[in-house]
Amino acid sequence: MAKRITFKGAPSQRKFKISEDSLEMNKNFKVLDVFPSFSLDILIKDSKAIPVNQSVRSTQNLNWDIQFGSGQSWIDDFGNTRSSIPFALVQKNQNCVHNGVMVFDFDFDGQISNILYQIAAETCSYFKFDLIGIIQAESVNDIEFSETDFLFYVESQNSITSVSNINKLDEKKNFGSPKEVSPEHLTVYGFHDGSTHHRSLCKTRSGNYPYCNAMLLPSFSLAKSLVATMSLALLEKDYPNIMNENIQDHVPACKQKKWKDVRFKHALNMATGHYFDKKWYSEDWYLNNKGFSLNYTHKDRIKFACSVFSKKSPPGMKLSYHSSDTYILGVGLNNFYKSKNGDNADIYKDLILPLWKQLNLSQATYEIRRSIDFIRHPYMEYGMFMTADDVLKIGAFFMEQNELTEKGVLADALQSNANQRGLTAIENILYYNNGFWAKKFKGSGLNCPEDVWIPFMSGFGGITVAFMPNQTMYYYFSDNQEYSWDRAVNASNRMSPFCKSN
Repeated sequence: MAKRITFKGAPSQRKFKISEDSLEMNKNFKVLDVFPSFSLDILIKDSKAIPVNQSVRSTQNLNWDIQFGSGQSWIDDFGNTRSSIPFALVQKNQNCVHNGVMVFDFDFDGQISNILYQIAAETCSYFKFDLIGIIQAESVNDIEFSETDFLFYVESQNSITSVSNINKLDEKKNFGSPKEVSPEHLTVYGFHDGSTHHRSLCKTRSGNYPYCNAMLLPSFSLAKSLVATMSLALLEKDYPNIMNENIQDHVPACKQKKWKDVRFKHALNMATGHYFDKKWYSEDWYLNNKGFSLNYTHKDRIKFACSVFSKKSPPGMKLSYHSSDTYILGVGLNNFYKSKNGDNADIYKDLILPLWKQLNLSQATYEIRRSIDFIRHPYMEYGMFMTADDVLKIGAFFMEQNELTEKGVLADALQSNANQRGLTAIENILYYNNGFWAKKFKGSGLNCPEDVWIPFMSGFGGITVAFMPNQTMYYYFSDNQEYSWDRAVNASNRMSPFCKSN
């Protein structure tokens, strides 16, 4: 069976309970009143319900975009074909994800029932809600069953790393520990011991999420590592001096004198010399107060980014973390790439996406947030989406020896160069290097002769992906602004020592 379900977007019969709305989104904009429009092509075969497109899709709704994942299908007691699929509402032009499930039936004549949906989980620190409702499809049409798309799904499922329940893991209490991350705000966490992926269940306020493998996760600032750093690493192969390109040569909007001599490497390292106050190593709070993320068009966004901070020191000297600097870098990189490959070139589609496909990542990674205009500039400061399995595969790529990790921008980011640890965020503890963070652990506490530097990626709300020197990896996605994971480091070291004993 293959169907196209069309819903044009309308107020739905729904009930909701809001537990967090610090930005007063629903109070001011009634964002839960209208379910977004969608057109869903779905293949149903062998007890599987497979949306053909599983990327985040833009809708005409002012508040929400939508994503569908692969689910299940079965025959109910009345002979109807019942399907259950995971879906996510994604805030327009933002990265917050609200996860739910849809259920609907097809009868003998191929007609569809009402669609029941429920949301009871999210990765979003400022807007949390439970929502249940019913929508009525505008139309249902038969489409040609695509064996190619079906086989693509089967092959992609076969590539998912097998998962062992984390409760079977030694030292399990130290991964996703409630002493570090609040359980009620924890979406999912996992540990790869070098051979096995140990993953938690995906808990919601209404029980365990039935499609944990398919649960959509936001990148937030992981995108700075995954897109900005990776773009430079890939370009560096053909253009070895790309880190030293001047911002002003590729970003016309940054024409002010203060941008003279600021290079790509300075923007990547959050060291443009522009900031609000020298006492802060991160000033994204200032950007939020000024409304950076509310600039939806490229014209407004780049104008804001180029002008918001004043020059306070020479570039390359001080860490001042700004998502706006990564946006500027993204514009520079995309324009550089277009200058070499033509006006239709796009650095995410042409450079990053082929790598994701090579790594067998899910379709969730195929799209990234972009400016809402005809330019459609790809964001590099946030805006990617992924599954837990995608996180694992990307991590495996970073920890293996390959042409990108052995030298250059990515090698330094992953702390392979003892002479290049990065700029200081917190003295003797936290550092920033080429779009990645690094945490310094005292060697004596890990039975190592020297201090241990652990590179990691970090995202807004409470997202961490850490790469241990023993080739293990720990990650968690949460949304209560908690960024603690020392227990996981110590547990990993006890299970497989970071350093050889003397």
